[in-house]
Parts: sequence; structure tokens; C-alpha cells
Amino acid sequence: MLLRQEQIAFGLLCVVTGVIIVSTVVLGGIDKTSMAQEFRDETADGVLVRVTGEIRDLQQTRTGGHFTARVENVRIFIPSTVAESVVLTEGDLVCITGTVGTYQGEKEIVVRAHEDITVQERQG
Repeated sequence: MLLRQEQIAFGLLCVVTGVIIVSTVVLGGIDKTSMAQEFRDETADGVLVRVTGEIRDLQQTRTGGHFTARVENVRIFIPSTVAESVVLTEGDLVCITGTVGTYQGEKEIVVRAHEDITVQERQG
């Protein structure tokens, strides 16, 4: 049998565990795009942003199998782990969600998962 203090501690532990589980389920179901703000040149690194527009200048990097592209004149970095599970073509109309970073003095959006790239309209 548990003492009174142990019963209280156990009850609190169960409540906290329940809150964490519910929060994980609820927050996991929220679309990142709805939480992201529109990209601006002055957006700080590390901020979750989105940009919608036509893919231009889609290129594979020299090493690593990564891709870079431009959407609305914003540089997009697509790591190889994401690039292998998404098909993109120049001219596609897309919505890209990612984290702002700076590479060689230029702001870019770094995509973290293939779900962060939504093709709204295919070219051709």
C-alpha cells in the first residue's frame, strides 16, 4: 500500500504523463504550414516560414545529392533525404515550408521533410 505522499506523487505523475501524451497527439496533427509565417528577407535564422510560387533554377548540388531551387526569388535548400522522396520540376507551383538559414551570406529556406513541400500544380 502506498503512503499518502506517494499516492499524491503517483497521481501527479499520471496527470503529467497524460498531458504530455495528449499534447503530442494534438500538436502532431497540426499542419506546420499553418504555423509558419511568410518569408521575408529580414526574417531571422531559425524561424519557421513558408513561400508559395513557381520553382525556378532547380539544381543538384555538386556533392551529397542535395538540391537547391528558387521560389519567388528565395533560395530553397532540399537535403538529399528529402529530395529522394519528392519529384520536382522547374515550373511546378509549390508551397515550401522550412526553417530560415543563411548560407554564404544569403537567406535560404531549409526543408526538413518531404511533407514540407506541397506541389499545387505540375508543369506541363
